[in-house]
This record gives sequence, structure tokens and C-alpha cells, in this order.
Amino acid sequence: MRSSNVAFVLVILAFSFAADAQSNKAAKIDKLISGLAKTGHFSGILTASENGKIIYEKAFGIANADFKVPNTVNTRIGIASITKPMTAVILLKLVEEGKIRLEDPLSKYIPDFPSGEQITVEMLYRHRSGILHRVMSPEMESVSYTSAEMVEKVKAAKLAFAPGEKRLYSSGGYAVLARVLELASGKSYAQLLKQYVFEPAGMRDSVNFDSSAVMERRAQDYVLDEGGYRNASLKDYSFLVGAGSVFGPAGDVHKFAAAIVDGKYGEAVRNAQVTDGVFSASGSTNGHRAYVEMKADRSYGFALVSNLACGSVDIVQAGVKEILEGREPKNSAISVPKFDPAANPNLSGFTGKYKAESGSEIEIVARNGSLYSSDIRLYSVKPGCFFDFRFFGEACFVSEGGKTKEIRWKGATFDITWTKQ
Repeated sequence: MRSSNVAFVLVILAFSFAADAQSNKAAKIDKLISGLAKTGHFSGILTASENGKIIYEKAFGIANADFKVPNTVNTRIGIASITKPMTAVILLKLVEEGKIRLEDPLSKYIPDFPSGEQITVEMLYRHRSGILHRVMSPEMESVSYTSAEMVEKVKAAKLAFAPGEKRLYSSGGYAVLARVLELASGKSYAQLLKQYVFEPAGMRDSVNFDSSAVMERRAQDYVLDEGGYRNASLKDYSFLVGAGSVFGPAGDVHKFAAAIVDGKYGEAVRNAQVTDGVFSASGSTNGHRAYVEMKADRSYGFALVSNLACGSVDIVQAGVKEILEGREPKNSAISVPKFDPAANPNLSGFTGKYKAESGSEIEIVARNGSLYSSDIRLYSVKPGCFFDFRFFGEACFVSEGGKTKEIRWKGATFDITWTKQ
């Protein structure tokens, strides 16, 4: 056989082996997610790629349980805090255009903002402004706000620390940043998203939340409890402008990640968003969750959006990554423990405010015979320990001298200790 023929055969075999490997990974991904969906534990969309090519894209579950409408691959689901790196893209593009500077004081754009002379644009961008993560009660988050009105709500909230002193993850800070970008550019946040984020990446199905407009193909938000699907609390996501206000399908989130690592937004964005050869972002708000990860060399990437805010997202996230990396998923099933309300008859001993080492804070309250962390219900399973459907996690309260000292909260992808304040 001539050498040219041998080379041709080897090339064909290489393509065949690669195709078989991709097909095998796609089958494993489908098995992982289908198993969770069949038991009612997953609802959403996954898009996965290998070497720059889509190898899997499929929707599962229900977009609207009332009318039994299924999710499709172009169903719009909230992407929560994956909105924040989109806001960062807009900021860095406006910096390139000379319309704003990172060192600009906030007072340049909002003169009467408390400590506005000390807070810089960069502090807002890097979560170092001291502005709280959430600045309103949950009830107020169901009201529609303009970006200017959101700034007024943030103004009324006391800073957690002096600007620049430390880092505190802050959706409130990003809402202010979104307004600053509007003032610097003379355009609305929705217009900025379209110009600087959606169009360069080819994201044709993504939109910024507007409660006054009909959003076609929008999925309803759900959470799980012991009885199955339950409607998530009603929210008007205008309070998360710039921080968690974008809705779209997994395919668009995947395109966003590809645009970052491919340099479509420019090298400044790529350098800022890619860490150790990977771009990743996650989000969790009310009844929806999202995750995206992409290698800078495009060897693999995947985006996940879910309108069922529960721990299956963590299982899918971890399992898909393991499959794309050529490993078997460690966890593919969900184990819901037996609930025992009698195991923790005195809930008041667990209530109070808790803080993590990162500076994030939560408050545990007792309501209608159950413990809650925000809208996350904790189900009693054994003395001191509770189960949550949001992360399929276990939250165990540690006591010392008869008083609660901390919470050790562990899920599929996290293990956090919260110290009582």
C-alpha cells in the first residue's frame, strides 16, 4: 500500500475513533441526566461541546407545570449570576472606548451616593465596595424597579465595611454598576447587553428581564419539597439588574463562554475572565440555577440552565465535567433521607445570623414549624441536622456549652462552615 493511502486510512480511523469517543460521552451524559429527570429531580437544558463542536444538546422536564408544557432547547430560563460576567464585559469594553475608567469615583456618576468619593468603579466590579449582597427584604424583591430606583434602595442600606477594606460578593453592588454603565454610555442596560454581549457572541435568544413585557418561551420557576414540584416565590428580577437579570437557553450561555475564550470580546476581557485556562461562572436565584464552564483551548465546554432550583444541578454539573474529562461520574443518583420533625423539637436554638469565612452572611429563621435560610427550607432528619432540597445538602448545627456555635453545610459541590454571630 502506498504511503499516501496509508496516511489516508489513518486519518479516517482517527476521525472514526474521535466520533466514537464523542458518541460515547454523549450517551453517558444522556444517561446521567435522563435518570434524574425521570424521577422528577431535574428540569432544564444542557449544551456540551468537545474540541469546539457541540456533541450534546437536550432539554428535560417542564417549562410550565400547570399546562404540562415541556422545556425545549430554546426555552428561556434565568441564568442568575452568570449575568455578572456579562456586566463585566460591558464595563471593560466601555473602558476600552474611553467612556469610563476603573479608577473613577462613584460620585462622578451618582454625586449623592454615600461614600461615593471613596467607592470606585473597580470596587463595584471586584466586589470591594462594601455594598451588601441583598439590600431589601424578600417581599420588596417582588416589586418592579428601574435601575435608578434600585440605586436609591442601595443608598438606603448601610455599607458592610469601609470601601476597599475587603471583599464581599454583592449583587447590590452590581446593580449600582449597571446604572453607572448606563450613565457613562447614555444607553440602557438592555441596549448595552445587546450591543456588547449578545450580538458579538451570536446569542439570539437571550434577553434582559422586563416584567412589563411578555417573554416568549420563558420557563416558570420551581423548587422541590417532599411532595415534588412547588412554585418558587414570585420575584421581579429588575432588582437584580446587572447582577442576575438575564434569561436565555443553555446554548446561548455556551456561546457566551465561547466568545470569551475565543477573544471575540477582546483580550482584556479574555485575560480578566479566564483563570488557569478555564472560564467558569455559576448562578442561583429563587427558582432557577445555572452553570457554565469552558476550557480556553475549547477541548471541552458545557452550559447548564435549570428552572428547578435543587441539588440535581450540582450532580449534573460535576458529572458532565467528569464525563467530558474522560472519567466516570462519581455521583449519578439522589438520596433523599427520611424526615423526622421530632428529632429537633426546639427550633429556636438554631435561629440567628451566621457568617462564612468569605464574609457571606445568612440568617436562619423559624417559620410555621420549620427552619428557613431565606427561601430554603430545612427538613429535620436527625438531632442537629437538616436536609435541603435546594442543594441536596445536609446542614448540621454544632453546639458548644449548650449553645449553637456554627453550621456545617455540605452539598455535592461545597462544604461551608457558617459561624453564629
